[in-house]
Amino acid sequence: MAKLALNHLKISARSILASRALRAVLGLTFFLLGGIQASASGFEFVQTTGRAVIMHQDAEQEARIMALEDALYTAALRGGAEINGFSIITTDTAIDDHFVVRPASRILDYRIVNEVVEEEHYAVTVEAAVGDLPNAQCNARSHSNVTIYAPTIRVAATAPAWARQFADIAIRDVVILLDDQPSLKVQSATGTRLDPAALARSNDAFDYTALTSGRVRVSQGNYAILPQINLFGEVSRGFGVSNYRMTMQLTLRLLAGEGYEQLLEHQLTKIIDIEQNSLIRSLDVISRPKRHAILSDMREPLSDYISDFAAKLLCRPLKSTLNFADGKLTTPLGTHHGVGVNSLAVASGTDTPWQILRVSAAGPMTSTLTPLNSQREAAGLAGQVIEFMELK
Repeated sequence: MAKLALNHLKISARSILASRALRAVLGLTFFLLGGIQASASGFEFVQTTGRAVIMHQDAEQEARIMALEDALYTAALRGGAEINGFSIITTDTAIDDHFVVRPASRILDYRIVNEVVEEEHYAVTVEAAVGDLPNAQCNARSHSNVTIYAPTIRVAATAPAWARQFADIAIRDVVILLDDQPSLKVQSATGTRLDPAALARSNDAFDYTALTSGRVRVSQGNYAILPQINLFGEVSRGFGVSNYRMTMQLTLRLLAGEGYEQLLEHQLTKIIDIEQNSLIRSLDVISRPKRHAILSDMREPLSDYISDFAAKLLCRPLKSTLNFADGKLTTPLGTHHGVGVNSLAVASGTDTPWQILRVSAAGPMTSTLTPLNSQREAAGLAGQVIEFMELK
């Protein structure tokens, strides 16, 4: 009986060594073939199977854990491997090479696809997300929904009297340019001044203004834009010459929907020459720029300024909070925000760095999500903040 047990242990030891050797070979193969796909493309889903010997009748759970560990290790190697090698000289002057194989990628999340007992082995098959989370929100988002509220226009007494008219034109250009951006879906509410405190206090079901004329609100996942333009003049003097210049300061403030938290302040400053006073009066009159040229100077940088603002907005991650009701995880974001079936989202993990969720159903203003790991309790994810990393 003891001899049988000894033989069994030898077989088990050989199986474990063979498994480790196989993993080393796999790691070396992936390394030599340049198979670090996960690092190059963010992350990928891989499916691997791990096996472990069931040492005795009461060790099935232990074998299950070892098989799961083996499957996850192999999955991590699929994302590439780091190999360190060294040689030692043994007592008989033989050279013995040693290799240490470590995964070059990490497992973000996984789920068990299948587990089965095969004679004396426990086999576990997993599907794992391996690599790094993609930092590609700019490419992932197709559009952003924005509402433009009433602008703030300030013209100082030091600015020319006709500057107010030019400020109105500049703001009108800003609204048109925002509406022309292919990455933005714009709702114009330039006749409504945003008052987050008043919106927070009012209940639209009983509010007189909301019932008669309606209140313009921005829902979660959308954005509010508050334009502001300041115009002021200043005079600089030197060597008998004075220069009168006007400064235009344009600011677009971006606020998150629902809570109206400020996310971004995008600024533009443009200094424009108005007139010059010197000892030669006739030369000053000739060199004074026309008003249409001054207006052109004000409008010239607006196109690039708005394009830059739209690009920054497109790069903002789409975030939301998970709700749990009727056995389902939902979020108040849907196709209106670019979320579609099979879109992926991530939340902070517990036993893994991240928990990956997939959109299983999507409506205009809501979507249902399912954890990649079906063994996770959906109710435990309620209240988690998720970030969409892949949109349709």
